[in-house]
Amino acid sequence: MRGNQPPQESFPWNIWAAHEGRPRYHSAAGGAGRLISGRLLPGSDLLGGIIEMARSHEVRAAWVNAFGSLARAAFSPGLRLSAEDPDRVERRPNVELEGPIEMWSGTGRLGLPANGEPFIHFHGVVVGPDGRLFGGHFFPGGNTVYATFEVHIQEILGVEFRLEHDAAVELPLIEPRGFGCAPPGER
Repeated sequence: MRGNQPPQESFPWNIWAAHEGRPRYHSAAGGAGRLISGRLLPGSDLLGGIIEMARSHEVRAAWVNAFGSLARAAFSPGLRLSAEDPDRVERRPNVELEGPIEMWSGTGRLGLPANGEPFIHFHGVVVGPDGRLFGGHFFPGGNTVYATFEVHIQEILGVEFRLEHDAAVELPLIEPRGFGCAPPGER
């Protein structure tokens, strides 16, 4: 296996039911910073390359848009109810494709927190060599740039994204935090 197959994780399914229809969110206000436009070169790891591009410009939080060609791709095509416990959800196993592959649209957000490891949450739609469309959640490793990958990083000033454990979902999730502000209450 080439890509980083995530460990089989499961999390509760019915966490939404008690709150259905109520607006609930966490947020932090920031401002638009620099727009970094770049190109990943052949052989680069897609997500590792995006993180390094952001790091080279000292970006801490950003929205990412990218498209281009891949020699190979590995991604999870979504979630499913667990066969072992229908009250839990699990990620589908990775799909691994050999190229040439085009990513028509990729988007996500990345964080390079002051304390902690850099991360990127990235989803994309790809077309394989046989013309079939696929989409899913991409992980670092296993997504090698073929000819070129165009990357646009929109810096978000005044906000830091942090991976924090969410007790209800039972997973680390991205939480936005404003600089110098206490963590917001649930809204």
